Amino acid sequence: MKYLKMILYENNELSLTRCITVVAWVAFLAVSFYLVYTAQSWGNYDTFAFLTGGGGATTQVVNKLINSKYNSVPGSYQQRGVTHNDIR
Repeated sequence: MKYLKMILYENNELSLTRCITVVAWVAFLAVSFYLVYTAQSWGNYDTFAFLTGGGGATTQVVNKLINSKYNSVPGSYQQRGVTHNDIR
């Protein structure tokens, strides 16, 4: 449970972009294992794999952009609304 919280939460709040990434990754794994297990071929698998696998990486880049633009003080690594004494 601790690791799941580390993956899905950011600043003790559930992160939508991280949830989207995890759901896409799970979908990629589930469909890939299903196709291998049933020995089936899917003509659009390359598009699916690109969107779910590569889309997760893109979502994390967007997550970083959102955090840099809206959640941190300009020119600093410090979060908005957090004083220096609050960081441990």
